[in-house]
Amino acid sequence: MDITLGNHKRDQKVVAPVSVQDVVRLYVDRLGYRGEGVARHQGFTIFVEGALPGEIVDVQIAKVQRTFAVGKLHALIETSAQRVKPKCEVFDLCGGCQLQHVSYQTQLEFKQQTVKDALIRIGKFPVDQVEEWVLPTIGQEDPWRYRNKVSLMATARSGRFIAGFVEEGTHEPVEAQTCFIRPQAYDALLRTLMDLFSEFGIRAYDEKIRQGDVQQLVVRSNSVQEMMIVIITPRRHFPNATMLCEKLAESMPMGYRLRSVIQQQMPRATAGFQTARPLERVLFGEPHMHEQIAGLSFRISASAFFQVNPLQTLVLYERALEVAQISAEDTVFDLFSGVGTLSLLAAKFAKYVYGIESVIAATEDAIYNAEQNGLMNTQFFTGFVEEIVPQLVFDHVNPDIVFLDPPRAGCALPVLSSLVEATPRKIVYVSCNPATLARDLRHLVDGGYAIQSIQPVDMFPQTAHVEVITSMFLDKSRGH
Repeated sequence: MDITLGNHKRDQKVVAPVSVQDVVRLYVDRLGYRGEGVARHQGFTIFVEGALPGEIVDVQIAKVQRTFAVGKLHALIETSAQRVKPKCEVFDLCGGCQLQHVSYQTQLEFKQQTVKDALIRIGKFPVDQVEEWVLPTIGQEDPWRYRNKVSLMATARSGRFIAGFVEEGTHEPVEAQTCFIRPQAYDALLRTLMDLFSEFGIRAYDEKIRQGDVQQLVVRSNSVQEMMIVIITPRRHFPNATMLCEKLAESMPMGYRLRSVIQQQMPRATAGFQTARPLERVLFGEPHMHEQIAGLSFRISASAFFQVNPLQTLVLYERALEVAQISAEDTVFDLFSGVGTLSLLAAKFAKYVYGIESVIAATEDAIYNAEQNGLMNTQFFTGFVEEIVPQLVFDHVNPDIVFLDPPRAGCALPVLSSLVEATPRKIVYVSCNPATLARDLRHLVDGGYAIQSIQPVDMFPQTAHVEVITSMFLDKSRGH
């Protein structure tokens, strides 16, 4: 199959040197941002899942695009010293992890390099400055069994109810008897839950025929070993709910207690989807979880965001507060504030903190959390950052320090523009996506801010994901 590639000279054509089903021998140069091996064949880029830098591999081509190809690892000819045996028996299939085959120290180095590459390639920052800014990744002493929340897709397979992380590039869940990035108790809980679903005739949702009762499952636990189970359904009716919950409460893993079972029916997508509240029904117990961080107590609703790695969450927020250097005279904005975690930690040091969040349930939690912790130097708004920040500034509420913690898509341009206009002394940007971080940092730097430091934190060991804290300050030498 011949694929033509455009290059800098439009009148020239380049033929892809590989076709689907070809087997080629490659030397792997580096890891891509998803943890895949990156190699070149006659100048043509080929991505190879499971291959590591320094390895020589035979690769079967699975897909050819205009500017790259994707291949499957066919055979290892020369193996990297950084390759380790994955703990998980379904690692090759499951999309929950991408790096179990890589030594942990190499994972940390890869994540640091991922941040650097994004800043150079997307942010267009000079290499020497990036090398100075980006610090070594802060790792976790034990990089296993760390997630206190998992979201699993459900399906029926051979008449059985299956729930798991999805296979890469599909919606199909991978069945795993054990998972090494969630607590061991979750393995037993999910086996019990699958058995009870079968016993009570509760079916997994089939997308093809649009029939069934359960689309997804979310399991969340806290530091006192309580569990919340969220069952996401296509319709309000859920069969045998009372009997299911009673049996489940009696069958919890040793040391754990069932705090709640909540049914969520997601609303249809709308233009204002960020503020849409899922239709929730408490089938058992309480509608919220509670968690402790740094001496503060937090209520968490089923639909509210909360970091999933409790040990590294404390590391992340302590570092963010350290670089912010909040004083007792400072007004702080916490944008995308969730249940108020960072807002309340900052409120212990600041004059006043304003939190802005688009999810209604999270804002309600934040207000409750402020009251429960006696931190009344706070105010929380539900809405869009790009609308509320200009209004606050118009009302002469000017921030000295701003925390930014957006979703993976990063900040919309109006958010960044409103920040530049507000001229806070410091911006601390917490990001879960180096690509959108690099894009947004370029806007902020062009708007008059200077980068002080960039700290990767490994919130998600064994995966390609990395959390990043960027400390910025207003560069007054540029005329502000």
